[in-house]
Amino acid sequence: MQHRVYALLALFLLFPLLPSSPVRGEEIVVTASPLADETPATVAGKSPTSFTQTVKVNPLARGLTGTLNALRLSGSVDLPEYGQSYLPSTLSLRGSKDQQTLIMLDGVPLSSSLGDPVDLSLYPVTDIDRIEIVKGSTSATYGPSAMGGVVNIVTRNPAPENAAEFTSSLGSFGNSLFNILLNREGDDGGFMAGITRSSGDNDYRYERPDGTELRRVNNDFESLSLLSKAWTDLAGWDTTLTGNLVTQELGSPGGEGYGGAYLTPDDRVNASQYFLALSTARQIDAEQGLVFKASRIHNRTHHINDNAWVAGDSWTKLTSDFLELGYTGKAGRLTASPGLAWRGEALSSDEYGVHRRSTTSGSLGTSLDLDPLTLTGAFRYDHSTRFDGHWTWQGGLLWNIAPHAKLKANAGTGYHEPTMGNLYSPSSFTLFVTNPGLRPEKSLGFDAGPEFLFEKFGFGAAYFLTSYDDLITWSYDEGTNTSTCVNVDEATVSGIDSQAWVSPVNALKVSLGYVYSRFVNRSGPFESKTLPLKPGQIFTVRADLLPTVWGRPADLFLSYQFREGVYRDDANTEKTGNRNILDLGASLEVVPHAVAAFKVSNLRDDRTPEYASGDFWYPVPGRTCRASLQLTF
Repeated sequence: MQHRVYALLALFLLFPLLPSSPVRGEEIVVTASPLADETPATVAGKSPTSFTQTVKVNPLARGLTGTLNALRLSGSVDLPEYGQSYLPSTLSLRGSKDQQTLIMLDGVPLSSSLGDPVDLSLYPVTDIDRIEIVKGSTSATYGPSAMGGVVNIVTRNPAPENAAEFTSSLGSFGNSLFNILLNREGDDGGFMAGITRSSGDNDYRYERPDGTELRRVNNDFESLSLLSKAWTDLAGWDTTLTGNLVTQELGSPGGEGYGGAYLTPDDRVNASQYFLALSTARQIDAEQGLVFKASRIHNRTHHINDNAWVAGDSWTKLTSDFLELGYTGKAGRLTASPGLAWRGEALSSDEYGVHRRSTTSGSLGTSLDLDPLTLTGAFRYDHSTRFDGHWTWQGGLLWNIAPHAKLKANAGTGYHEPTMGNLYSPSSFTLFVTNPGLRPEKSLGFDAGPEFLFEKFGFGAAYFLTSYDDLITWSYDEGTNTSTCVNVDEATVSGIDSQAWVSPVNALKVSLGYVYSRFVNRSGPFESKTLPLKPGQIFTVRADLLPTVWGRPADLFLSYQFREGVYRDDANTEKTGNRNILDLGASLEVVPHAVAAFKVSNLRDDRTPEYASGDFWYPVPGRTCRASLQLTF
C-alpha cells in the first residue's frame, strides 16, 4: 500500500512544474534516451482516441542492452523475468493475460493460434527503431487477439545516406552481442542490411530455500539474426520489402522445486524463424490512399528432451501467412477506412498434431472531426474456419479541452478464440483431456482519462475496466490426475494506468509510470480471487542527465522498478515477494562517431522469483554488468 501512495504522490507532485507553452503531440513518449518527444507515424493512427505510448529504442548505446529492457521502460507492460534462456517471458498490458495482447512486427501479427508466448529474443535491439503500445480493447481495429491491447515492434528503415554502424557489447555470465549494419542510398530508394550475433552462458548462481547454492547450468544461448530492407518508389507506390532470418540454439535448464526434481541439465532447443514482408502504399490524392501488405512467417522448433518425464526429439513447425488491403478516404470532416484481411496458419507438431486455421476479416474504421471533438468508430467481422464468425466494435472520443490538455474515452469489445494449445495441449505430468465445447473468450472494455502535453512536461492517466465472458483457464482434477481447459463464466480486470515525464532543463529528463490492476474471477470455484502470477502494481521511474564531459556529450541514467509480488495459486493462499530492481549506467561519446556505454542491472542484487507455483519456481539472476561500444561511419 505504501508503494501505491508514494507512486501517486510522485506523479502528482510534478504538476507544479507545468510550463505555460504547449507543443503538438498525440502520445506520451517514453524514450530510452532523453530525445525530443515527437509523434511518429504509428499503428495507433488507426485508433486516435486510444491511449498509446512509444518506446524509442535507437540508439542502443544510451543504456539499453536488450529488447526486453526496452519494453520494461513502460509501466503498462507486464513482462516478468523467468531467468532462463529457453522459456519466453509472457507480455501483457494492464493486467490482462498474455494471450489477450496482440504482438506485431512492422504491423504484421506475431501472436499465433498456437498460444505460446512470442519469443521477443528473436528480435535483437539493434534491429529496432521503436516499440508502439496501444492499450485497451481494440479487437475491432487490430484483430481478435487485441483484447487487452497491441504491442508493435517497428524495425529500422533504410536511411537516405551511405552509412555503416558497428555495435559490440559484453556482459556478465558470458553475454555478448555484435552487430554490423550497412546502409546504401539509391537514386530512387535505399537498402539496409544487418547481421547480429548474440550469445551467453547465463550460468549465474542462485540460492535454494534450504540455503544451499547451485549454478544455473544448461542455460546458454546462441543466436544469429539477419535483417535486410529495400525501399523504392514504384510508379508512385511507396514500397518496402523486408527479410529477416533468425536461428537459435538454447539450453533448457528447467525449474526448481521438490529438491531440484524439475532441473533438466541435458535438454536442448534449436529454433529458427524467417519473416518475409511486402508493404506498399499509394497516396491517390490529398484525400485518398491505399495500402497493401503481404507476409509469411515460418517458425521451426526442435526439442531435444532427455529427462525423467520426456525423452526423445520433437518438432514443431508453424507457418503464418497474412494479407491486408486498406483504403482511407476523407470527405469533409469524415474519414473512413474500410479494409480486408486474411490470415492462415498451418501447424505440424509431434506433440500437437497437424492442424490448419484461417480467418477472413472485414473492417470499417471511421473518424469524425468536430473540432474540438473527434469521434471514432470501428466495426469488424472475423470469420474463422474453426469457430463461428464474430462481430466486434469500438468507439472513442477525443476532446481537446485546451491547447495543452485533452480528454480521451473509449469503449469496445474483444474476441479471442481458444488456441491450439488450449484444444490439443500435450502434458508430460498429467493426462490432458480435450474439451470440444470450449468457447471463445469475449470482453467488453472501457477506459477514460486526461492527457497533458507541454514543452517540458507530459502526463496521462486512465481508469480502465474490462469484463470477460467465457474466460479460458486450466482445470486440474487430483483424483484422476487429468487436466483440461474450461470456460469461466465471468472475470473482471480494472485499475489505473498513469505516466508522466518532466524535463525542467534541457540536460535532465525524468519519466515515471504507475499501473494498478486487479484481474478477479467473478464466478466459478475461485470467485472473488485474483488470477495468479499477475502483479497488482508496477511502478517505474527513470532519470536521464545529459552533461558535457571533456567537450563530449554524455548520458547518465538511473532507473527503478517496483513489481508487487504475485499469487502462486488460484486460491490466493501464497504470494511471492516484491521485486525492487535498480539499474544505472552511463554513456559517453569518446571520439566523434564512437559512443561507449556501461550499465549495471539489478544493482541491489534482488533475486526474488517472479514465477512460482506451489514448490516449483524459476530462479532469476542477480546483479549483472554490461559494456558496449557503438561506431558509426
